[in-house]
Amino acid sequence: MFTILVMQNDDSFADVDVGSIIDEYLNEESRPKTIGAYYPSEIGMCMRRSYYSYFIAKPTETSALRIFALGNNVHEFIAKALKESSTLAVAEEEKPIRINYQDENTKFTIYGRIDDYIETKTGKKIIIEAKSTGDITKVNEPDPKHKMQISLYLAAQKADYGLLVYADKKNLEIKQFKVEYNEEEYKKVMQRFKDLDYHLRNKILPPAEYYFDNKKVWECKYCPYYKECMQALADSNSLENYQ
Repeated sequence: MFTILVMQNDDSFADVDVGSIIDEYLNEESRPKTIGAYYPSEIGMCMRRSYYSYFIAKPTETSALRIFALGNNVHEFIAKALKESSTLAVAEEEKPIRINYQDENTKFTIYGRIDDYIETKTGKKIIIEAKSTGDITKVNEPDPKHKMQISLYLAAQKADYGLLVYADKKNLEIKQFKVEYNEEEYKKVMQRFKDLDYHLRNKILPPAEYYFDNKKVWECKYCPYYKECMQALADSNSLENYQ
């Protein structure tokens, strides 16, 4: 004989709080970033947000961590399917890349991991970057941030082309976009890293890119540095008015 426990809307039994256990499991200790060590996934973000993250460490909200975890589950499923596919000769997961940059003014290193690196039986080498989405019907073209990311991977790892693969978290419906290596695109991405590096080393706050972009300003309210950014904008306006 067994007993079925029914959850009530009070604290009548709180011996196990699964939600809290999940949050504790996902919680990441906030580690300070190091100037001179950069990552492909962040260079497409608003540069001011990236700048703040090097000087003001903030823990990731648990709601965001849960979303990241679901996205990781999607990627793990895709990676497993690729590894077990009989149509591929090679399927590597989490392949590390490293790009060292140096000129007369600075030097830095870009660290990253390719989601999946595959080779078909016909010899085609393909870099796959997998992204999860809540609604695949709204994905009609690759996100510019993701194109920047895969451009770096194509520069660092020999491949015929890249695939940006979007998977719906609800039903695993897939959309994929072919991305070929483009020298001009790569130079633009590297210039953004150089700009970020310059601002960080000289402690010069970069422009609030998203705030002045009508297509991206909606993301500002979700930025962990929204208050700091708005205060900096207000201070800047006050100074301009005074002058």
